[in-house]
Amino acid sequence: MKPLPVLLLVLLLALGGCAERWSRPSTTETEADAANAACADQAALAVPPRMVWQMIEPGGYDRDRRCRRVEGGREHCYYVDRWRPPRYGWVDIAQGPRDAWRRSCMREKGFTFEGYRPLRF
Repeated sequence: MKPLPVLLLVLLLALGGCAERWSRPSTTETEADAANAACADQAALAVPPRMVWQMIEPGGYDRDRRCRRVEGGREHCYYVDRWRPPRYGWVDIAQGPRDAWRRSCMREKGFTFEGYRPLRF
């Protein structure tokens, strides 16, 4: 995987955490977001990244249909199978435990997970 797609993937994963909605009585959404960010920082220290090189998409065959005109105006179609090799990339296998740590931190602070909200830019 090229560096730019990896960076975009990491950025999207980071933004995904911002889309969560947590609530606690008499707490504003801004305060909940700040608590979530603080828990995310603590989780990043408690569960550091563990990057491993692994297959992210298996190999396989892509089938292309190709057609051409033959005598009499008819179409003759055939298929060409093309091998697509597997794709490998760096994957953070600690992301799941890190998210679990952050969610646990939020619950300890008295917050309840309410679902997701649309991302704001």
